[in-house]
Amino acid sequence: MTRRAFPWDRLGIDPTSDKAAIRKAYADILRATNLDDDIAGYAELRRARDAALWQAGQGEPVSLRAVPPATDSAEGAGDDIALPDDAQDADRALPGDPPGEDWQDDDWDDDDYWDDSPSAQHPDPLTRWSHGGASAQQESEAQAAAKAAWGRLLAVLYPGGQPSEDAVTHAELGEGLAAVDTLIARAEEADLAEHDALDTGLADLFASTWPRSAPFVEPASTAFGWLDEAGALEERYALRFLNDRIKGMRFYEKVQMPAHPLNRAWTELSRPGPARLIDRLRVKRLEVHKLLTGIRQRYPELESYLDPERVASWEGLARGENGAGRAVSRVLLAAFVILLVVRGCLGFIDEKDAVDQAVPAIEQGPSAAELDTRVAAIFGQGMDLAALEAADKVFADRLQPLLGLPDNRFLSPVNYVRLQALGAREVARGDALIARAGLKALWLRAAQRQSPETCSRVARGGLRDLDLGLTAEEQRREHTLLQQLLNAKVLGHEAKGGEVRYAIPGWLVEDVLKRSRLSEKRLVAALGDPDNQDRCTVEIALLDAVLAAPSRVPAEVLKGI
Repeated sequence: MTRRAFPWDRLGIDPTSDKAAIRKAYADILRATNLDDDIAGYAELRRARDAALWQAGQGEPVSLRAVPPATDSAEGAGDDIALPDDAQDADRALPGDPPGEDWQDDDWDDDDYWDDSPSAQHPDPLTRWSHGGASAQQESEAQAAAKAAWGRLLAVLYPGGQPSEDAVTHAELGEGLAAVDTLIARAEEADLAEHDALDTGLADLFASTWPRSAPFVEPASTAFGWLDEAGALEERYALRFLNDRIKGMRFYEKVQMPAHPLNRAWTELSRPGPARLIDRLRVKRLEVHKLLTGIRQRYPELESYLDPERVASWEGLARGENGAGRAVSRVLLAAFVILLVVRGCLGFIDEKDAVDQAVPAIEQGPSAAELDTRVAAIFGQGMDLAALEAADKVFADRLQPLLGLPDNRFLSPVNYVRLQALGAREVARGDALIARAGLKALWLRAAQRQSPETCSRVARGGLRDLDLGLTAEEQRREHTLLQQLLNAKVLGHEAKGGEVRYAIPGWLVEDVLKRSRLSEKRLVAALGDPDNQDRCTVEIALLDAVLAAPSRVPAEVLKGI
């Protein structure tokens, strides 16, 4: 019987000189091939097509190989494929063999046959081309320069002869770009066969050595028009890989431009550490979703430029939310108006981070009487250190080191207590939540007297080094409310921050509109933008409306404001 020899067995057709039939067979198999799952199979298919087209061009396609019938002898067992007689003649080369390179049986025992060095894996394309054209004696000076450049490029991409994913050094970058320029210059002046050899050789090399090869891909792509082949039926596998990477690199450059629609999302996700809630007010969640979805589908390697912790904090948000204040609609007389208010952790976690560090040692601390005076300045007359410890020992132990520091050296004790009051919403209940709302309204109103910027800062929890300038009456009110929180044992809580979502009753929205004297449009804009000029007015109006009828206000609203 007979069996097709390579390349015809891979193409599934009999030997033919009809190049159209060869290309059709190749295309039929290519359409049925999953290139991502069968890279080796695709490479073999391309080799089969190229070999078949070469043989067809010679006008003498290799005949079908004769397969002798199986024998029962031990000598013939398993030998079901035999070379044609002419191929067994050691004095005659097979089609496609380089001149003077006949294979002998002992060649299979040569250790060099299994060479996995870079030069063996990526042989000089000019040497391979010259086997079918120019001889070594006819090699031009430009070809010699190009061959030397190929060797230098291999040395850059395989440092020490080994594969590497490390980025090239500055010196290697210059060496590699110079080598690529030399190879491109040679390709531009060479004939079509040599040009194609360099084209294919560079594509295969860069695909195999990615991402180390990244800096050299763009100039080669421009010179050889690799992107023109993108999406074509016969797009080479190496180019399919590289073209996606090229598009990714171009997107990476564009998205960092301030004018790019996803620049703010990219900048946000590139920052280190988890996103705070205040950060989520500055960037549209839809933009973050578009960015992550797009790069994961098209350029997955770009996600390595983003901070994993930052990305995880954004993806931890509940799906389907539309952002701060965007769910507000004018149904004021309905039972409820759903308002999505994204409240930041008010900055109090950052503001008091320094307190969580080791407090500097004090050589000469204040006396007991001085400590009692400082406690009274925060919580009012009648309060001293002993009363503080009796009310909340945990909180007293945390506050006492600050009481012993000189004024303005670290963080004033009163501002530390204010920050703790803001963070108490996570554990406070009932009257304690109402007291906290009263404190915040008091602080915002005092800050508003100073400037809109100061009020905006307080709304974010920026109290660390701020003098609110409270009046005597405001100080007495603050003392009373802080004592309520102290007795509720919520000031010692270590706030973690988090997003609060709640529904504001329609009657409360109506009251806020009346108190703020803003239009619905301005109210919605202020709630959706922490930097809005009306934001402080809206915050105060909302707190006043809550405090006017606290028994009607749902607990989740008290926690959120």
